[in-house]
Amino acid sequence: MTGIAPRHFAPSSFIWAELTRAELASKRDAGALVVVPTGAIEQHGDFLPVETDTLLSAAVSELAASRVTRVEIVVAPAIPVGFSPHHLSHPGTISLRLETYLAVLADTARSILDSGFPRVVFVNGHGGNSAPLRSLCAQMVTDGYAVGMVDYFAPGERDWMPLLKGALLRTGHACEQEAALTMALTSPEARERVRSAIEGLPARLVQPWIAPGHADDPITAFGAGWPPIFQADDCGYFGDPAKATMENGALILEATVRGLAAFLEAFARTPLRLGIARDAASPRLTREISNAKQAS
Repeated sequence: MTGIAPRHFAPSSFIWAELTRAELASKRDAGALVVVPTGAIEQHGDFLPVETDTLLSAAVSELAASRVTRVEIVVAPAIPVGFSPHHLSHPGTISLRLETYLAVLADTARSILDSGFPRVVFVNGHGGNSAPLRSLCAQMVTDGYAVGMVDYFAPGERDWMPLLKGALLRTGHACEQEAALTMALTSPEARERVRSAIEGLPARLVQPWIAPGHADDPITAFGAGWPPIFQADDCGYFGDPAKATMENGALILEATVRGLAAFLEAFARTPLRLGIARDAASPRLTREISNAKQAS
């Protein structure tokens, strides 16, 4: 979809893939927090690239990491393919089975932690990944591995949600928020392709799990669970993408990055309970990531 797109959004000193083993050893010895973006390769209607979730989680992670000033931090390569079986009716979607996805996440985190880094946080960009990530983190933390997760858009929601102009005032799928962020982060050519493709699209506010022509949604009304099945007759989006603009995308991006940066710094500096400790007098905790930047 893009011509020549920037692959990183922060200086190379924050980018794991651009560092040597000696430089990464120095990061480890400084107690750096490791951020692992996670996303998906899946259909996003006829106006956003299939890499949207991975692009947004990686870009926001890198931009946020570059604003963290009180702790060392490094952004690992994004895990591009996620858990997206509900999008497999459409070409372009690549999905891992649940057990495969969990194994990839666990092996990634263990590789980082077993090499001596103190803590990992997955920064997620795809709704279908959220439940698997939360379950995996619960298991790994109980097993003694310091692994957390956050959706990239969650820490800044209070600031960016009021900026939305359309009928869905939260994140959806290929929605106003995702379209606006994509336009803010990509090339002028890609931005124009999105802008022209979303023009005139009607808002879609009925969840894709509801059969056509049925008005009631007990899944939402009663807080139940059912995957958003995007079948071949579906428009491929949920939200109001036509209201997205590059200008508003820049504002949403700033609020999102600011929120994630604040979370990453607070997460890194907070001692958290880790593993199983049956002796009430000896709780087991993660260590706070040291204030290496200030000390230097």
